[in-house]
Amino acid sequence: MKSVESESGRGAVSRGGAALHGAHLRTLEALFRHPTAHNLEWMDVVSLFENIGAVHRKADEKFSFDLAGEHYLAHKPHTKDLTSSEVVDLRHFLQRAGWSPQALSQAAARRDAQPDTLMVVVDHHGAKIYRIEPGSGDAAPRKITPYDPHHFLHHLTHKDQVREAGQRAPEDLSFYQRIGDALAPASRIIVVGHGKGQSNAAQHLLEYLRTHHGETYQRVVREIEADLSAITPAQLLALADQALGLQP
Repeated sequence: MKSVESESGRGAVSRGGAALHGAHLRTLEALFRHPTAHNLEWMDVVSLFENIGAVHRKADEKFSFDLAGEHYLAHKPHTKDLTSSEVVDLRHFLQRAGWSPQALSQAAARRDAQPDTLMVVVDHHGAKIYRIEPGSGDAAPRKITPYDPHHFLHHLTHKDQVREAGQRAPEDLSFYQRIGDALAPASRIIVVGHGKGQSNAAQHLLEYLRTHHGETYQRVVREIEADLSAITPAQLLALADQALGLQP
């Protein structure tokens, strides 16, 4: 097999690679096995690349594999199994494209560590963040749980929150910076602010994210005003479901 020069830099695990399983995962693992596998079938390799990239059949029993910006031109072996050198060449191609069993495991760990949806409930005196967890099946209810694994919000209160009644403390950027740091891992964010004329904290948070945490701001899917004086976790979950379009 001969490889074609790459058109771009190293790619990352893509197309949901962390979910690779079954025969395709076994083929990938066999390509990286030491000592080199001697019974790896050509059609299994073609099937793997059809799943994670693109395969183009050309004349003279040639196949072009495209994966994460890398290109590889291969000749179909004369037998059903690949030779050791062909396995090594494919292994190097996969590594250039960012694919390996180790990369898949690391991607899966990052995916599992990152929350899908976070809800921040904020006023001028503090913030609470909740993780909205999907049910494990049709019969399992969705859950809302407190979220602050890195203690970004530990003892988070506004430095000037103790003021005369009716006076709101001046804005403190560190207040919103710590909230932004805590929200950074989320793929979707719901912002809940206090209504009744006191919703500016949510507005200031959104403006801070837009200016200083652009990528995080892009993941805000909904801003909601609510009376936070006595809201319950069940009510917050209902607001989250509405924001995500899961209920009217």
